[in-house]
Amino acid sequence: MPSPSADAAASVLPPGTWPSPITAADKVGHAGVAVRDGGDTVWWAQTTPGSTGRMSVFRHDRGGTVREVLPRWLDARTRVHEYGGQGWTVVGETLVTSNFADQRLYRVDGGTALPLTPDTGLADRYAQPTELPGTGWVVCVAERHRATVSHALVAVALDGSGAVVDLWTGSDFVAAPAIAPDGRGIAFLTWDHPLMPWDGTLLRTAALTFDQGRPAIRDVTVVLGGPEESVLAPTWTDDRTVCAATDRTGWWNLVAVPAAHPSAGGEPVPMWPVAQECGVPLWQLGFRSHVPVSGGRTAVVSGGRLVMLDPDGTATAFECPFTSWLPWLDAGGDVVAGVAAADDRAPTLVKVDTVTGAWTVLAEPPQPDPVWTPRPHRRTVATPNGEVPVHFYPPTSPLYRLPEGTAPPAIMWAHGGPTASFPRHHQPEVAYFTSRGLAFVAVDYTGSSGRGRRHRTALRGQWGVADVTDCIAVARDLLERGRVSRIVIRGISAGGLTALLALARPGSPFAGGVSYAGVADLSHFARHTHEFESRYLDGLIGPLPEAQATYDDRSPLSRIDAVTRPVLLLHGERDPVVPLEQAQSLVHALTAGQVPHALLVFADEAHVFVKPETVAAALDAELGFYGQLLGFDPPGVARLPLTGAAGVS
Repeated sequence: MPSPSADAAASVLPPGTWPSPITAADKVGHAGVAVRDGGDTVWWAQTTPGSTGRMSVFRHDRGGTVREVLPRWLDARTRVHEYGGQGWTVVGETLVTSNFADQRLYRVDGGTALPLTPDTGLADRYAQPTELPGTGWVVCVAERHRATVSHALVAVALDGSGAVVDLWTGSDFVAAPAIAPDGRGIAFLTWDHPLMPWDGTLLRTAALTFDQGRPAIRDVTVVLGGPEESVLAPTWTDDRTVCAATDRTGWWNLVAVPAAHPSAGGEPVPMWPVAQECGVPLWQLGFRSHVPVSGGRTAVVSGGRLVMLDPDGTATAFECPFTSWLPWLDAGGDVVAGVAAADDRAPTLVKVDTVTGAWTVLAEPPQPDPVWTPRPHRRTVATPNGEVPVHFYPPTSPLYRLPEGTAPPAIMWAHGGPTASFPRHHQPEVAYFTSRGLAFVAVDYTGSSGRGRRHRTALRGQWGVADVTDCIAVARDLLERGRVSRIVIRGISAGGLTALLALARPGSPFAGGVSYAGVADLSHFARHTHEFESRYLDGLIGPLPEAQATYDDRSPLSRIDAVTRPVLLLHGERDPVVPLEQAQSLVHALTAGQVPHALLVFADEAHVFVKPETVAAALDAELGFYGQLLGFDPPGVARLPLTGAAGVS
């Protein structure tokens, strides 16, 4: 919050009426970092400002020159799993990348782009290309849309011949190919329905060979993992050892796994046993929270900090102002590069010299003005399910303050996933609301990641119950302690279901709710969502058809009669994860029940909004909606018309 002197000089205005310069500015996303030439060259992917979500690739050279490598007509996004991830790699001076428009792989040399894979009309998609050094091939994850959707580990030729060779097709999903330094071995992850990658994966190793000039693998061996053990991000520390994160102890911690060619043997050796996560759920392909560094060392992100592990297990955290390193790391020689942020800093590309500890910012977006940036108050709140982390952001402005003795209304955020967590770094949408005199609170409810496997799996069979109970308990705690005057709830995807069900609970403390692409009908979701999450509900709810009654009971659509508070629905017209029909069904039910509501549908948007104008329109609509619910008129934002809205405010 502003200093006491600044606060004393600030003008007094009711919450929600504070004029603010904070708009829905471009939010930069990243999808991978590559370090080459011993750290002299760093490549990275990020969204381009003012675009429709286009991802481009940039290069920082030793002399400090930064240039965009990707031609403007290419977009380095992959649609594998619909959530994408890293769709590019660097081979020498050549960029190999997926292209969002047609999902083909291209090689880019200078300003020339050559397609490497056939045009199948989006039926074939590629992610995580990984170089097979000195061979003229890359290994990729391929997703194939035919009568059914399948996944394979494939090799793609770099000569433009269009050659695509299957290496592995023996599992429902495959991810994270990693090549041994000598080029003779490969490690990769697999899992099968109904598991999700944070439930249980298998780490496989194999020998890499060539058959008539084409890559092949043999002697495939499972070296780690199982249905109750999630393994992440294999990397090779030498020609015979794979480093990976496994949660077999309850936390994603690093182990060294013997993986001798052609067969594996030996037990995994803990590298740094710690009661912290050294990995994140694999929502996007290419996530990597640890990388090998020269001298047998390993750089790892744990608890948001960048830590260096020596071969003897000694751990040293780097001193820097970045307290939230994202899972996009790479290393070369003594240099580590990654994307880092903090409560008052947007994600920034940072290079670290692991010998001296010196760090350098290579590229960063416009940073937030500190006087308008809220600082979170973090604590845990006891709920019937245990302690849950809560992030509370107070109203923050250098120009305005609340009337003496008053508490602000608050907006609660239920994150998506539900296997995710609220980001522990600057979020522009938070400042959008707090700069206007509203409080913002985020709840890492039961099932959220970041607190170990036990907390993450506690939502099994309890989705729509435990998460809702947690959010309601936090809301009541804030109200009873006088921290907030009233509270509304908003959520995206899985968080939308949580928000809608929270409104349907008897005695709900929420004055209304907002659902971004929220799940409304669980049975419909199970039948019509994308392949990646098509069996996710087996664990969160139960298998079908045995659990059909539970699906019906937990669906917000079946409980809509209990909702009396206003609802705002926002949805992308082309959402492949939660189809638009879900929101349309809710509208019919809300209309029948005469519940004040509005549905905003955004053309050419998918599950997560990417166009700056869409993000701005959605936030303004939210603010206008909250003004009607909570009785304020936000400057410059019209009240949102609601169906059946008589007497709402």
